[in-house]
Amino acid sequence: MYLARRPIAAVFVALTLSATVIANENKELERWLDQLVEISEPGFGYSTYFAGGEFLPYEGTGEMGVLVLGVSKATRSDTLRKVVEQGADAVPSLLKHLNDARTIKMEPVKGMMWMDFLDEYDYNRRTRKTKPKGVNRDDTLNDNHPNEHAVTVGDLCFVALGQIVNRNFAATRYQPSGGAVVSSPTYSAVLRRVILDEWSGLTRERHKKRLIDDFVNPDHEERLIGAYQRLAFYYPECVESLVLKRLAEPCYDVFKTSEFVREKLYRGKDAGDRKKLLEAFVAEHGEVARQGILLELFDDLDSQEATEEHRRSPPLDAKYDARACLIDLYGYPKDVRSKSRPLLLPPEHCVQARFIGSLTHDPSQKVGDAVQNLFLQFSKDDYFAAACLKCLASRGYGSFLVEQLNKIDTAAAKENRLHLAFIEAVSSSKEPAVRDKLLAIVRSTSNEAYFMAALPAAPRSQNDLVWKSAVAILDKLPAETERGEELLGMIGERFPDRAKAVYRSFLAAGSPQRAETLCVVLWDGNPLAIELLAPLLDDKRSLNGFVKPMRVCDRAATAVSQATRTIPFDSDWSTAEKDKQIEVLRKYCNEKKK
Repeated sequence: MYLARRPIAAVFVALTLSATVIANENKELERWLDQLVEISEPGFGYSTYFAGGEFLPYEGTGEMGVLVLGVSKATRSDTLRKVVEQGADAVPSLLKHLNDARTIKMEPVKGMMWMDFLDEYDYNRRTRKTKPKGVNRDDTLNDNHPNEHAVTVGDLCFVALGQIVNRNFAATRYQPSGGAVVSSPTYSAVLRRVILDEWSGLTRERHKKRLIDDFVNPDHEERLIGAYQRLAFYYPECVESLVLKRLAEPCYDVFKTSEFVREKLYRGKDAGDRKKLLEAFVAEHGEVARQGILLELFDDLDSQEATEEHRRSPPLDAKYDARACLIDLYGYPKDVRSKSRPLLLPPEHCVQARFIGSLTHDPSQKVGDAVQNLFLQFSKDDYFAAACLKCLASRGYGSFLVEQLNKIDTAAAKENRLHLAFIEAVSSSKEPAVRDKLLAIVRSTSNEAYFMAALPAAPRSQNDLVWKSAVAILDKLPAETERGEELLGMIGERFPDRAKAVYRSFLAAGSPQRAETLCVVLWDGNPLAIELLAPLLDDKRSLNGFVKPMRVCDRAATAVSQATRTIPFDSDWSTAEKDKQIEVLRKYCNEKKK
């Protein structure tokens, strides 16, 4: 009897322990959700100064879409990151808290010029058969809504849910020009219902399947990259086979495709001639080019419609008859519209490069070998090849990366764009041999661009080396130079106690361009601006490279005004207005010296 009951007892103990673990995890999650009220700085998904997205578990994945100039970077919330890291297990709690109206410590958001509540809801247009109802409205400037919105815990749960399920859910975001868009599940019962309808009952297995569907059938490249990042974090066992299959797909070159459409296809004599041109191009560049041409034609049809409806100025060249090509070559009806554009994402060369550059979160040797082979095929393409090296830098490949760096003449006065891209791509490598080579570049190069590209390999413990090399490069610059901005900015950040002397030395050469460079370095309220740029308020020499006439004193006045925080200056003013305000700034600077 005892032996017969023993397995049942063991199972009971195991189930009890499992239930205890789950209960403890739920308590921890609820504690983190309670802590969301402490968030006081804007981040992706809850700001009206920028828009974009990120996947919090991986640093460096933030991508700005649009932003207000002068706004600092998005703040990463450690609490929100912990929630997102729980993946599908956190979703039931996030859904439960969508109507959690507790406000966070961030100031209520509002638009600079306008604000609206549009209930924006992101979804994959290739994997979802029907559009969600009641959301993604276009009733802009509806007066029935408040003129500000306090971000809630429910809003942040919406943002966290989006990060987990690979959807760009933004409770608040910036919309050019001067606008704010709010999509708050706490405020909107309609939005909350749509969210609950789609994501209730999400299990780990369903979550994994949804992410795989996003990877295989993405409606845009961010969806593809986002699916890879989440699969790599939550379900790493799925990544290798999916990525290898994607890397093996043939690509088309969007630039060659565009040139063919405009220079040859549109100039075809008739339908028969256009068909011959198309088949010849596909025979040379592969079947994937046919899809690329199709998408190019739909893009042009959109512009063509704008011309026909008098929405485009200047009007599109009449020879760009995309509609006729779609009818003749792809069998579309005579009334085809741009909205019929198929939801395809064939591997376009630049998109594939961006995808490869994102492959830094899995350790697969097979993926690395496939990317290395692609690099060897496109080693002269600075964009594609650099993306391959960035991927390889996250996987080891130290000898191969050093081999590429050894091909670079770092003593060259003018940098090679391809070689510069190579250095930037491998600068994140942790391989000792690669870091030693990058440090050697920091030590020996006299080229500012190469120096700055290799600098990430130099930790703070190498500050003496960095200082000596940076100053040496600055000292060798000619009096008339457009270079130095990056080095001076780096010195201000890394060596703030020594920056003033270097800035004075840089200005001593006396050229207008050097003065302009230092104005840019001290542009955004730098405390050294008033002291160092005040003498330039008398410098009326002209600067080149501006659309409107620009003087050294105008640039200096703009930088000084930002440092004062109180005295405005606009370089678009008339000369008389600017000179009058420069006098005000000069008096302010003199008072500061006393």
